[in-house]
Amino acid sequence: MNQDQNQKKKIYFVQAGMAYGKAHYLPYATGCIAAYAFRDEFIRSRYDLVDFLFKHESPQLSLEKIIEPSIVSFSSYVWNFEYNKALARAVKKKYPECRILFGGHSVPDDSSFLDKNPYVDILFHGEGEEAFRKLLIALENNSSLSSIENISFRSSSGQIVKTSTFTDYDLEDYPSPYLEGLFDKYLSAGSSDEFLYIIETNRGCPYACAYCDWSHSTKLRLFPMERILGELNWLAQNKAEYVFCADANFGIIERDYEIAKGVVKTRKAKGYPLVFNGCYAKNSNDTVFKISKLFYENKTNKAATLAYQSLNNLALDNVNRKNFPPEGFSQLLYRYNEAGIPTYTELILGLPGETYESFIQGLCQLIELGQHTNLTVYPCQIYPNTLLDNPVYATKHGIISARMPLNRIRFKAPADGEVTEFIELVVATDTMSFEEMTLARTFSVCVMCFHHIGLLRFFAMYLRHEQALTYMDFYKKLLDFIFSAEGSLLKNLFEKIHLAHTDIKSGEWTYFDPRFGEIGWYYEEGAFLELVYSFERFTQEIIPFLDTFRIPQGIYKELLSYQFKAIRLPDVNEVGLNLSYNFYDYFQNIQNNRYQKLQKQTNRLEISVPLKVDGWVDYAQRVMLYAKRRGDTIITNNKENLKLSL
Repeated sequence: MNQDQNQKKKIYFVQAGMAYGKAHYLPYATGCIAAYAFRDEFIRSRYDLVDFLFKHESPQLSLEKIIEPSIVSFSSYVWNFEYNKALARAVKKKYPECRILFGGHSVPDDSSFLDKNPYVDILFHGEGEEAFRKLLIALENNSSLSSIENISFRSSSGQIVKTSTFTDYDLEDYPSPYLEGLFDKYLSAGSSDEFLYIIETNRGCPYACAYCDWSHSTKLRLFPMERILGELNWLAQNKAEYVFCADANFGIIERDYEIAKGVVKTRKAKGYPLVFNGCYAKNSNDTVFKISKLFYENKTNKAATLAYQSLNNLALDNVNRKNFPPEGFSQLLYRYNEAGIPTYTELILGLPGETYESFIQGLCQLIELGQHTNLTVYPCQIYPNTLLDNPVYATKHGIISARMPLNRIRFKAPADGEVTEFIELVVATDTMSFEEMTLARTFSVCVMCFHHIGLLRFFAMYLRHEQALTYMDFYKKLLDFIFSAEGSLLKNLFEKIHLAHTDIKSGEWTYFDPRFGEIGWYYEEGAFLELVYSFERFTQEIIPFLDTFRIPQGIYKELLSYQFKAIRLPDVNEVGLNLSYNFYDYFQNIQNNRYQKLQKQTNRLEISVPLKVDGWVDYAQRVMLYAKRRGDTIITNNKENLKLSL
């Protein structure tokens, strides 16, 4: 470093993210802010961008990397907010003259955070590029901060000042942190780190869902195609395996299909990116379908997301959400199924207006409509600056929330002495008590484990169509059986799950088991893994339940074999079934919403699974983590690996 650089004021950015196994996200958000500021010649002449700290390591270790700072700027969200506060306090104590800046989604829109945290000097509200650039110039010129939009600060008299708000900045000239080379040093040949990547093609969201903190702007603003294609090329050159598109509604405009074609073209030419994932437009359209089809056919994405959130109209009205009607959802599923594209549906448990009965009915109605393969229920989380976070709104709907340790889904279990992060979850409303919400969580785990991940999916389908037993009745009966099966693996497992959901302080809403690696799982995933691990015991324990339905003996025997052999096991790569009934076509027709009665037909089903796994940790990662949304827990889902002969 030359003398001129030594005299520059040192800036550090902190965007600490959790590790996904060995991989870390590069700090895209702070990278965007830095890229915009440091294209300014005046700022380059006065400030030195020293480092991005983007690993959720101990605050003490991070503090040692921060040397004589003038500014440390923190990007804050639920997975690093407490970490940022701990590190910021330590920086301020060691370097009292250093200015501490906080931005990100967890910074409240009001200025209360400055009152409660005196070690923080300046807050950014909303997008930070323009405000950060202006702030650096103002600080260097010792000029007033009052004209800078979207910040809060303390005046010379100690009074907290919040400036005016502006949201609709033009993105045309916003540089890319990738193309500006801000992350190149982390990707050097000698690095042993693995990285995940984020890309934006637009900003803004036209919706105003009460639970969402995605955007401060309802105006959709587009990044230039030149920048986007340049970033895709950069990602390919750096062998990016996983890219997350941070658009609120990818596929909301026709241009997004051109971007998708750019992704596929780049991958074909250069081999990367391997996976391009994101959040699709809320109400799926033709563009989303074309993108999903393109990605699936080119193995660029695992499944298309068809978010639903709730089937209760009152709950949807309360959170400003509109869904397509059930018949439209069923038609949409049929369209995706016909194209062979896996779909993925989300529900939120705890929305105001939802009742216990309406929620479990809605969950099972989605199965009736055809969503058999991928569904996830998320607990309703309260984020800062959302309508759910408004005290008046919370009082109106009787919302009771609990602050509890962050669920470490996909992350490693917390080490001793590590900073604990917290989330705020809805645990009761005026229409659903805490006890009812806990029961709904346990019921949801049962449905997702046994139906969507697949342990009893084929039995439920058969009984629905041949004995008119609704999916809700089947899974209610199953859960009753489980809790009455004294001394069984099933009862012990689901009692543990139910008790965990009643404890809002321990943070045990994440399933951990070292047999399946160091990361946390959703409980339905953990339940599936545990039952497959003890598969022989599970099959013995569940047969008395299945016996109660009095299925004709010939069909019953073969259905048992079909159901259990269809489960992906780590040590089985080839399966052969001699059958007297056309089970494969029968279940395929049901999944495609074109039921035809089971036919007596001699046939042989041969399945070869090319994916080899090495033990249970590898199985959990490659089958559950990487391929669950593609449906790989059920080996009959992949037609490419299947041979049917009559």
